[in-house]
Amino acid sequence: MSGPASVRLGTIAGAPVRLSWSWLLIAAVITLAFGPQIQRALPSLGGGAYGVALGYAVLLALSVLVHEAAHALTGRAFGQRTEEIALTLWGGHTQFRSLSARPLDTVLTAMAGPAANLVLAGLAHLAARAVAGPSVPALLLEVTVWANLLLAAFNALPGTPLDGGRMVESAVWAATGSRARGVEAAGWAGRVVAVGVLAAVLGPPILAGRAPDLFVVVLAAWVALTLWRGADDAVRHGRWSRRLETLRLEQVETPAVALPEHLGVAEALAQADDGRRAVVAVDGAGRPRGVLD
Repeated sequence: MSGPASVRLGTIAGAPVRLSWSWLLIAAVITLAFGPQIQRALPSLGGGAYGVALGYAVLLALSVLVHEAAHALTGRAFGQRTEEIALTLWGGHTQFRSLSARPLDTVLTAMAGPAANLVLAGLAHLAARAVAGPSVPALLLEVTVWANLLLAAFNALPGTPLDGGRMVESAVWAATGSRARGVEAAGWAGRVVAVGVLAAVLGPPILAGRAPDLFVVVLAAWVALTLWRGADDAVRHGRWSRRLETLRLEQVETPAVALPEHLGVAEALAQADDGRRAVVAVDGAGRPRGVLD
């Protein structure tokens, strides 16, 4: 996501940390949603309550950054190279250049994120006990506690694209010896989680005979759709990878002939036995330059 759609904040574990401009949208939503609540809790703040609400958004972004940094640092400890850490409208993600070769490495790298959020929530809780409230520091510490608890709990749900999906993937991988089966199983679990999130948010008010709040409906649908898309990608990727696991080179290899790249096309086709062999054009040193269609 490098380029004009993001701004580089620095590096962690040798990887660039980028903040997407789309984050401004979620920051605006948080500011407008919590500003009035903070005004009611601390009337003396007046319009400054919206500044504190913006602080909520910044603390959430920092909590996500800690989460992703934990992934990156743990992955590096297991020999993975981090390509990018991104903070986006959807939260954040850590992109690795190479995937772990063992189920245990995958689990530990995935669970490092929620574990870091639990530690951060614990530290914020201890700090909050030393702050007299109600006050701005007390509010900021309280939101840090809850934001990190929610991040840890949500990401631990057992389904792709969440961190808990790596647990499902690794368990099936370890049991079957097939990572592709693990990826597909985690994708199916992610689909269940997506439906479950929507049902958990919308079900209670509907069963109680109340119409759900429109904002809650939009937010729940947005989250569920995002989860479903990630899970659907994992299912398709797992199925494709399972096909590749059973494929052998002898099933797809094609006899070929190497010919100088300056040779005429008609002559090359003739030497290819009327298409029964592929033609690989090579330079004077015998290096492949292209394949004749």
